[in-house]
Amino acid sequence: MLCRWLLRIAGRLAPRAVRSEWSKRWNSRLCNLCILVDRGEVAGDRAELMLLCSDALSNAFWLRFNRAGLRHWVLGPQFVMALAAAGAILLTLLSRGFHATRFIVDTAIEWNIEPLGAIGRHPRYDPRGDMVVGHVVPIVMALAIGAALVAVGRLSLGRYGWRYWLYLAVKIVAVIVLVPLLWVEGSHWLWYLVAHEGLRVLLGALCALAFLAGFSMAALWAFTDQRRRCPVCLRLLARPVTMGSWASTFDPVTTEFLCDDGHGALSHAENEMGEGDRWVSLDASWREF
Repeated sequence: MLCRWLLRIAGRLAPRAVRSEWSKRWNSRLCNLCILVDRGEVAGDRAELMLLCSDALSNAFWLRFNRAGLRHWVLGPQFVMALAAAGAILLTLLSRGFHATRFIVDTAIEWNIEPLGAIGRHPRYDPRGDMVVGHVVPIVMALAIGAALVAVGRLSLGRYGWRYWLYLAVKIVAVIVLVPLLWVEGSHWLWYLVAHEGLRVLLGALCALAFLAGFSMAALWAFTDQRRRCPVCLRLLARPVTMGSWASTFDPVTTEFLCDDGHGALSHAENEMGEGDRWVSLDASWREF
């Protein structure tokens, strides 16, 4: 019965078009194996049954995700969104529900509502302010640096459909949310590992610099990745071909990418002398190639 349930679970992984035939074939193999086990013709009955279930699961997996299909999925937008969702879930579990972030938010609220009173004419020192400012300022700087790098990099995206812009918005939101959360939770975890106060200060500065660099790289990746995707199917473009000369004004260096599904070709300028990105749509006859 356990093997039948495992085969039923594996059958849900098989494509719908072949699911019925797949279930009949593997259930028949299971029945034949059980008959051989009852007759004593097969040694190690439990191991053989588990091996058959493992083979069935592997077969169903590769029917659903063959190598070509797996590559198609990796190049598509679902792969990036799945990685972002998996990273968010893993970070939530490891940080115990973003414990450090919630602590900083609660501290900021308390600092704003109930500040420490003054001693005579001089305000009292409040360490909560250092904690809040020390986390807010790097985040604001990271946002400014990311916006500046995007503007300097000539990341023109052209005029495409709403799916194209929605996917870009999802990536930007993922970068803005996940990277700061990773920095806050990771830096606090390292903070508690180090007991020396001087090393804590140095470690905090290094973590802040690493956060600024990581956020800038993530922001550039979001736009660069978007530029190299098909505006129709949102898959990464393939088959790059570089043409032109770096020293030529009339024939600047450009790289052309082609959509594997035949939706079009992208001409990507590699230097400032180029005219920017240019998308050329192809008709349905190109999809056969």
